[in-house]
Amino acid sequence: MDNPTFERTPLVIAAEINMITCQTRKILLISAIEIGRRLQEAKVMLKHGEWIEWIEESVDYTRRTASRLMKIYKEYGPDFPEGSDRSNGTPVSHLTYTQALLLLRLPEEERKEFIAQNDVSSMTKQELQQALKDRDQANQAKDQAKAPSRPVNPENIQAQASSTAIAPSAGQTALPTHNLKTKRDPHAHIKYVKQCDACCKTIADTFFDLTTALTNLTHIDPELKEEKRKEANRLIEYMTKTIKEWPPPKKPLRVNS
Repeated sequence: MDNPTFERTPLVIAAEINMITCQTRKILLISAIEIGRRLQEAKVMLKHGEWIEWIEESVDYTRRTASRLMKIYKEYGPDFPEGSDRSNGTPVSHLTYTQALLLLRLPEEERKEFIAQNDVSSMTKQELQQALKDRDQANQAKDQAKAPSRPVNPENIQAQASSTAIAPSAGQTALPTHNLKTKRDPHAHIKYVKQCDACCKTIADTFFDLTTALTNLTHIDPELKEEKRKEANRLIEYMTKTIKEWPPPKKPLRVNS
């Protein structure tokens, strides 16, 4: 009796293609680890200053690509010992290259915990990106909840602002600065103190996001992280210098007509 012939449908074909694609990506991860292993071996052998020239001429890699491959080897190599059975059953052995690359943003212990708590191997790239984003947001919310908030006493603010306010001398007119009206409002300081507090909180939240992004970049691309760190540092230095000298000594930035 002949074996029954299964019907070939677009659904069956799509399932086969997805299975082959997944297997290929797993093989790609193993290959990336083995290339990273050999790049690290060669780098140790080369003299100082020869490394960049060697990877560009001998294997046609950029410095960034070589660094990424060595990072993959460093992070995942211990789960794939040289000469061992690649299907060793560990959670990492079921990852694809894309999944492994995305997970580099997490420190080793947090990565293993994340893999253990989530069915990462069955996630698409978009699903894994969203899961990592949700994790970051949850951690950020926890950190913000732990941060102590400083209560604001309006009476103290008003008293402090009144004691430090500088009245114009007789016969002189105070220059309006930044949309301030020439007519003095005795309660205006309360509004601007609240605005300062809100801006400081926004800066603090944004700084937390910045440091989180730099931390994640450290595990993905250290060179790119350093470039972004320098850009952020230049901005912070400019802000520090500006706020130290503020307000401008000569004329206001903008005056209402």
